[in-house]
Amino acid sequence: MPTKGFKQIRQKKVSDQVLEQIRDMIRAGNLSPDEKLLPERDLAKLLKVSRSSVREALLKLEIMGMIELRHGEGTFIRSVAEEELNPLFETFLKNRDSVLDLMEIRSVLEAWSAKTAAARATPRQVSRLRQCLQEMQQAKRSKIIGYELNLEFHRLISLAAHNTLLVHVMNIFAGWFRQVTAGVYQKMYEDCELKEILFQQHKEIVDAIASRNEDAAYQAMTRHLEFARRQLEVEK
Repeated sequence: MPTKGFKQIRQKKVSDQVLEQIRDMIRAGNLSPDEKLLPERDLAKLLKVSRSSVREALLKLEIMGMIELRHGEGTFIRSVAEEELNPLFETFLKNRDSVLDLMEIRSVLEAWSAKTAAARATPRQVSRLRQCLQEMQQAKRSKIIGYELNLEFHRLISLAAHNTLLVHVMNIFAGWFRQVTAGVYQKMYEDCELKEILFQQHKEIVDAIASRNEDAAYQAMTRHLEFARRQLEVEK
């Protein structure tokens, strides 16, 4: 029997197995951008490995750019394309016309996302969207600026579309819009009439997704983002 070419089987290091499991969950969308990982101690207990193995895996993942350690907060999942795209787009978005161009791209992606969410969202995801809507209603009544809730609302829809790459792309968009449009959105949320319009638009989107009406979800999201784009043009 020939023996040439065979190589000895080497057992993988435990830390590498931990790394691969977390990496594969990120790639599959089971761990989403900006999601907080379990603490090191809890991960070790869950995976039945030593804390040193978890620590080594997390260090490698951080070097790879897949996770981010935020001191005092914990470890968070990063977007897979964030580091490569941010320098280019931060320069690009200094021009307000470019921000409006980005709104057009966002409208295409998010309208598709809403339509697909209407077809693919799980009952639990629909319930989470309803919960987010209730939180928006409560914030509106309490006269609280709901910008972060708005970002969470759109993130939940991208998750409900069950497209891993879309989740990462929309997470990057959210970061850019947080920088360049926060002031405009704050003015919108401080205006009671505009705030009510935004809430009703969000409700229409959720109702369409919950009723599995793909066309209605698409149209509702398109109207919502066109409204937001017009507000940006007013501030231009």
